[in-house]
Amino acid sequence: MKRMVNVVALGVMIMVGLATYAVSGTESGTDWSLQVESNKKLWEDRIVQVAKGSIDQPYTQINVTLNGSTSSHKGSYFEQLLDFRANFGEDSRAFKRALKQLDYAQRIWTTDGEVAIGQKDRDTLVVLKSKDGKEVDVTEFGQAREILESGWKGFYVYDDKVHLIYDQNYETTNHHVATFDESTKTFVTQKIDRSKTLVGGVVGAEWSWYPSAYQGQVATDNRYIPIRATALETLQDDTGEEYMSEMDLPGLFVYDAIENKVVKVNQSEELKGTLFKGHEYRTIQSDGTELIIDLNSLEQTTRQAIQGTVGSVTYVDQLIYHVLPTTEGAMLEVYDEGDMVSRASIKAEGDSDQAANQTVEYYVY
Repeated sequence: MKRMVNVVALGVMIMVGLATYAVSGTESGTDWSLQVESNKKLWEDRIVQVAKGSIDQPYTQINVTLNGSTSSHKGSYFEQLLDFRANFGEDSRAFKRALKQLDYAQRIWTTDGEVAIGQKDRDTLVVLKSKDGKEVDVTEFGQAREILESGWKGFYVYDDKVHLIYDQNYETTNHHVATFDESTKTFVTQKIDRSKTLVGGVVGAEWSWYPSAYQGQVATDNRYIPIRATALETLQDDTGEEYMSEMDLPGLFVYDAIENKVVKVNQSEELKGTLFKGHEYRTIQSDGTELIIDLNSLEQTTRQAIQGTVGSVTYVDQLIYHVLPTTEGAMLEVYDEGDMVSRASIKAEGDSDQAANQTVEYYVY
């Protein structure tokens, strides 16, 4: 069975639109520089990726660090993916080898170690657990063809058991959750009470080639599991014929692991970045406030996290990396517990009179 996997760039993205500078799509294009005004240590392990392209120029990516800028890839997308997987992490070699034995898999990084679930053959499902990435516990579950031939939305760990949310037979409105008992090598399934809200994906569950370093460690006793929520909408094509399409819903949603239903937490139409770590789900709202949700009680607290105009945001090591566009590149700020602890900037050096129609995106990771 073949599966399509959406590989999403990690980090923060901001669209500059019609940039006032331009970058050549060739290898001899513009150099970029990262200038740090304060707390340089916070940028020693960071990469700012500049992604740019236009209709008449090829899409290119440049990695910018304190040491300068380099082309982030040469060759095909497939070669890039292989290189990305090769850097999975030296401390996770055994876990990585176990993942490679599966036809496809999803994984999460928990406070108890790494966990993955995947397919071994046509009717066998496998759960992997490792506390240190070196010793791996492997549990096989047979007669799981119904789950393997369904659309996976993601999985989580609760009450020391792996739970997988899926669309039975790829039917978008037919959500189920499977609970796996490793001690007996058995599993049970249950239909999810979804109302009109669909589970588009489980936050934190990633496909197997994502490095652990880019994910927060999530607790395994959270009652409420952050999800991406969707709903079916009726649309019309150019001929007037109606069809159903699955659309993302704004705001924050969670799945209640006890009541077996989706719960709306926040209806904000624009969220700038999210972090799922431990027992908390954090997000930056459009006014710069940080919303912190307790995933066992759904208690909410807020605090001012970013001062002034809010651009795009990503969380790295629980710090907030904030990006705002400028005419020459972008301004970068780092916030910790509501205080700005570092400021930097990135800009193109030279060749600023080349084509000005390129869309430029910035990713911090």
